[in-house]
Amino acid sequence: MSNSAQYKTSVLQRIAYIEECNKLMGESLPSLQPRTAAMTMKGDLPVDKDALNAAILNAGIIGFDPSMTKRNKRITKNCFQYADLKALMEFPRETQKEQRFHAFTRTMRACGWMFWKDPYTRYNASSKTLTMDNIALDIIQAAVAGSTGVGVAPALNKAAQATMKALKDHPAALKLFEANAKKADGGNFAITTCQQDAEGEVTLAVAAIQYSCRVPSTKVLFWEYATTDVEIWEGQCAMTIEEEDYLPVEALVDKALAAMRQKLIEMEFSPAA
Repeated sequence: MSNSAQYKTSVLQRIAYIEECNKLMGESLPSLQPRTAAMTMKGDLPVDKDALNAAILNAGIIGFDPSMTKRNKRITKNCFQYADLKALMEFPRETQKEQRFHAFTRTMRACGWMFWKDPYTRYNASSKTLTMDNIALDIIQAAVAGSTGVGVAPALNKAAQATMKALKDHPAALKLFEANAKKADGGNFAITTCQQDAEGEVTLAVAAIQYSCRVPSTKVLFWEYATTDVEIWEGQCAMTIEEEDYLPVEALVDKALAAMRQKLIEMEFSPAA
């Protein structure tokens, strides 16, 4: 079999998988609760949302390096939100955290992303206290370690740090994120960062975190926990995509997201000038 034939078969399989995802998401849509908090806050958003360098999508945050074009920002946001929702609908229970993570990575692959790492493990803290924002930054750093692209790791780490600072400086954005990430006895969220090279290839790093806490807390990020009080699981991803790899499934992804638009979380923000 030629390389061309292998590629065509892969594309057909990806399309078939996305079609199956759309069917699942369509069947689950009636049970997806409206995101009233997000609707309330959308009135404060600027018209040109793509000019901003960070976004809250469901219980995830994406930070963009300034290298990112509007087109590639949209591709990244749509892929992440689609894969995140599909995973949540397929594996909604808190006990299904690992299955949900692997469902997310499987759907991102179907969207055209190529992975170089995606482990899921228990997080082992090295200090007596911790904060979830610092853990997320540590996981991002580990995810991009060993990147072959020149300047990729520094750019991704810098974008992640800028996003955390921007979130802390934007009370409305932080409130929306916390409302979606906080669970009864812990939290479930993802922090991601991406950059684009001169040829248009996008690199994305993801820190997916689920934790349970013995002591009640009112916040997720920027809150100090005693290490002995929390149990943390981490999903660590690093992946790349080029626009042409997304094109075969773009219309299917857009169709599914459009059907769920009124029930999605989305808020754009940016570091203060």
